[in-house]
Formats: sequence, structure tokens, C-alpha cells
Amino acid sequence: MISDISGDISGRFTLDTATREAGHGSALARILLKLLLGVGALIVAYQCAMNMHASSGLPYWDDWGYFFGTAQGVQQPLTLHSIFAKDSDHVAPFFKLLTHGLWHAIGVDFIAFRLLGWLAFAAMLASYAVVLLRDCVRPGWAAVPVAAAGLFLTGTLNNEYFYFQHMGLAQPIFFTCLFLFLHSIARGRAALATLFLLAFGSTGVFGASYALGAAGVGTVLALRQGGSWQERLGDRRTVVAVGGGLLLTAAMLWMTFGGSYANHTGQPLVGPWRPEFWGFLFSAFATATGLPVETVGAPLSLAVGIAAFVLCLIPAAVLPFGRAGVERRHAVFCIASLIAGAVIVTMTTAFGRAGLCGDGIAAAMRCGLTPRYAYPVLLVFPAAVAGWTLLAGRRTAVPIGLALVALLALGHGVGGGVLRHWSVAGFNRMVAGRDAMAQRCIATHLQAIRTPAGLDWTRPLVCLSSSPRNIAPFLHAAYDLKADFLAPILADMANHSERAILQTLLQDGRLDGSGFNQSGLRLDMPLGSPKGNSEVNGSLDRILQIPNGPLALAGWAADTAVAAPASFVLAVIGDRVVATGSTGGARSDVAAAFHDERLADSGFTLPLPAEAAGQRIRLFAMAHSGALKELTPPGGVVAAPPAP
Repeated sequence: MISDISGDISGRFTLDTATREAGHGSALARILLKLLLGVGALIVAYQCAMNMHASSGLPYWDDWGYFFGTAQGVQQPLTLHSIFAKDSDHVAPFFKLLTHGLWHAIGVDFIAFRLLGWLAFAAMLASYAVVLLRDCVRPGWAAVPVAAAGLFLTGTLNNEYFYFQHMGLAQPIFFTCLFLFLHSIARGRAALATLFLLAFGSTGVFGASYALGAAGVGTVLALRQGGSWQERLGDRRTVVAVGGGLLLTAAMLWMTFGGSYANHTGQPLVGPWRPEFWGFLFSAFATATGLPVETVGAPLSLAVGIAAFVLCLIPAAVLPFGRAGVERRHAVFCIASLIAGAVIVTMTTAFGRAGLCGDGIAAAMRCGLTPRYAYPVLLVFPAAVAGWTLLAGRRTAVPIGLALVALLALGHGVGGGVLRHWSVAGFNRMVAGRDAMAQRCIATHLQAIRTPAGLDWTRPLVCLSSSPRNIAPFLHAAYDLKADFLAPILADMANHSERAILQTLLQDGRLDGSGFNQSGLRLDMPLGSPKGNSEVNGSLDRILQIPNGPLALAGWAADTAVAAPASFVLAVIGDRVVATGSTGGARSDVAAAFHDERLADSGFTLPLPAEAAGQRIRLFAMAHSGALKELTPPGGVVAAPPAP
């Protein structure tokens, strides 16, 4: 009797001790989890503040067409056609409606759009944390490696969303809707899930990839669910995930290949039977792990990409068919849907993009290291870690999760230390330099197109630091709308003496004659006769054909007297100035030749008017002092397209 009582007391004491120790462990895990989430929030806030400080709000690349396009630009009247018309790979009806409303609410202010992009990015991370830490993994130590993997989402691989173009806020909004869809499904809110499915799933192939992944996983889980078919089909969550996902996928595929989203770029398609397809796919996975081909070479990067692909695919393929697919099917649905969607979207991207960089696996891998292609893969790594914690038992879940995070940190540490992936100083310098060059290019163009009758908007404009396309029509729309980014450019135009000289020259319209001397231009160095101590050095390297645009002169021009790119370049036919432009293109070879990094942006691409084709062109560069030097041989060169 006494021994039974003693044993019972001993057992209770042992149980109470274990419970207290587990409680202390859980408390420590919660503290560590909050610390990781707090660090992530501080990183995003710091990056946002630094990026907002560096940005001038100048449009970049697809921003021009999306915001100022004459057919689909968001400043156009809102019609059924404009909502569904394609003007970039990831533009969707929901995003168009949203940006159209923002446009009218805040005006043509890209600084505000950039701030909204950062807020959307923060919302994306917060909604992802809710899905993984509330719907997928149990609170405690198992959540710690998942949160640690999430810290890598705040690294510089997200730079394309914010450091390159303002319409990049589309992707964080897309992923926020995706995560809220998964959370709504897990919580049984079918109506909300339907709205979020329509929001993210209407983004062409990009959204359809995730909708198809969710539909496939939902189908497997529904088949494994007990009960009759009526009970299975009566689950509204299954109807939304499977039925809605399949219908939306079919609609988006039709719109992409036969409807208003149809591919208009003419790029080659690469099927999975070609090695370039797999080279692109595995390169995206390798880049997400921190080991792109440019850092470690093709063989190692390819091996790492294959390993990362397999490690992500295993939980997505195994969990729906295992015990967790029945006992924790909502967690499995979220994890497997994210992984399946990321794999499908990367495959569809490889299908359309793997051939853009040339033939062969090495060339395709160079395409796959683009951040916007690798970031959806990196985004799914925390879900893969959560999947492995479900696959493993309670005793091994945390060690396996921490091992995966350690591998991710090891990969990101190759080639300069892991912390460099959170350094944004270089990107902010890039933004400031890029925008400064584009502002100078736009200012030069605005000076060049002034006529007594007004501005001549028919003249093409290519500013390489802003876009390789002719942006003159978009600039015209921005000018008429009094876009905020033009205000400092217009205010600064009167502060440079060489611009006043150029304006006088352009008003006269002639290179030789009385107007030329009255403009104040220095003629003390012979045109076309290089001097050893000349202020201007440069070269016309080639005549090229801008895709779907005019002929252009490409080369470089540097003002060595002030150690800076030349102020302007001018194209002349006879004695008439027919085109002007600025430098700003990257020319590292020029900087290396002169041993001066300040000349690294001395490149130029000068579009020519249509009437210049076939005529003899002379090219001049203007120094900051106003002096001119001819860069073409005496008599000029014939403006002819390059031989095929």
C-alpha cells in the first residue's frame, strides 16, 4: 500500500517536472520566435527608409508603358478592354483596378507608389507568417526554423520588386492575396477564399500556376477524405480550391495563348524535352539558395539547384498521401499548394524564358539567375521547412528544420559572407545613379525638342539607364499629366550653362553659320582633328536598329577635363542638328582604359529620325564647357541598319 502511494507520488512529481520543463522550453521558443519576427520587421523598415531616401520617383522599364501607355496605361479611362488588355507579363485585372484607384487618389506620384510597394511587401510577409506559424506548424520549437528561413525573404533577392520599378508592388500584392486565400481555406472561410482566389488567380499563367497547384493538392486531399462523395463535394472549401482553381486555370491559359493576355514578344518557347528548360529551372533554385551560376560556376550551381528542387518537392509529394494528409489536411494543403505552385510557375517561366539567353544549359542558367525568377522559389523555402517538420517526428522535426536553415545560410555565405544579402547600400547607390542619368537624358531631350511652335514629341527618346525602348510617347503623356518626377528635371534644366548653349544651337537648328558662333560655342579646337589634350574623347562604335524602333548611333563620349561623361551628343546631317541625346550608358571598358571610375557611364544610344536612314551622318560630343568634337571620320558615316 505504502509502496503504491510512494510510486504514485513519484510518478506525479516526474510528470509535473516534465510539464514545467516543457513549459519553460515553450516559453523560450516563443521568445526566440518573437525575436526572429522582430528582426525581420526591423530589416524591412530599414530597407524601406533607405530606399525611399534614395529614390527620385523616376519611372523605370515597364513603368513607362504600364502607367503612361496610350492603350492600357492606368491614366486611361477604365474600360473592360483596358482591364483585360495585356501590357506586361504579370499585370492582372485586380491589380489594374487597384492601381487605377491609387492613381486617382494620390496622383502621378511614384514616391507614393514606392511606399505603397513596401507596405504591400510587409503585408505579404505578415500574411505568410500567419499561414505558416498558425495554420501549418504547431507553436513551440518547430516554428523557430520556419521563422528563421523566413528571414531570407527580407534579403536583397527581393530587389526587383522595389529597386527597379514602381509597378513591382504587383508581386507583393499578388502573394498577399495568395497567402490570405490559403489562410481562408484553412479557417473555413470559403467566401473570402473565393475573393482572394480571383485576385491572385487572374494574373495570367503566373496566377494560374498557383491556382493549379492548389487544385491538384485539394483533389488529392478530397480523395483521401472519409465519407461519401456528397459529403466531400459538400465541403465548400474543396469546391473553391479544386473547382475554382481548375476553372480559373483554364480561363487564364486561354487568355494567355489565345485571348487578350496573348504573348506578343515573339520569344522562343522551350519545352521540357530540351536541356535549356531544366538548366533554367535548376538555376532559379540554385540562385534562391545563394549559389547562382555566376558565383560558383555551372556544375556546382546545377547540382545545388537539383538538390534544392528535390528537397522542396519531397514534402509536397509525400505529405498529401501520408497520415498528415488526413490528420492535418489543412496544413498539408497550404504547404503542398505553395510548393506545387512555385514549381509550376518556375516551369512555365522556363517554358517561355529559357531560350532568351542563347542555346545550351550554361546560357539558360544565366537567364534563371534573374532575381524575379528566383524569388518565388526562395519564397517557398519556409514552406518546405514547415513541410519537413510535418514529415519528421516530434523529436527530429526541430533538428531537421535547423539543418535545412543552416544549409540555406551556408549557401548564402559563399562568395562574400552571408550578411551581404541584407546590405542595401549598393542598391541605393545604383538607384540614385540610375535616376540621375535618366534625369539628365530626359532634360536633354526636352531641350532638344523645343521649337517655336512648342514641343516636338515625334522625336524618339532612348534613355538606357531607364529603358531600352523609345519612351518619347510615354514621356509625352507624363508631361501632359504634370507627373511629379518631371518637376525637378524642369527646374534643373536652367542651372547648367551647357544646356543653355545647346538650346541656342537647337533653336538655330544649324551647326555652321552665324547662329553657331552666336550661341557661345567654343571653336578653338579643330572639329574632327583629335588633340592629345582634347577635352572630349569618344567613339561611334556602331549603328544599330532599336527593336520596333528607329536606327540609333551607339558609342561613348567622355569629358576628360572634368572627369565625367560628356554633356551631350549631337547627330548632324549637312549643317542641321537632327538628333541630340545624353550619355549615361554603362561602359566599364572606358573607365578601365582611363583608370577613372567616374567615366563608367559614358555610353550613349542616340535614336535617329526616320529621314536620316541612308544619309551621311556626322556625330559630335559636347564638353561641359560647351566645346564640340566630332566623333565620326571626316565626312561622317552613312546611317544604314546593320547587316543581318
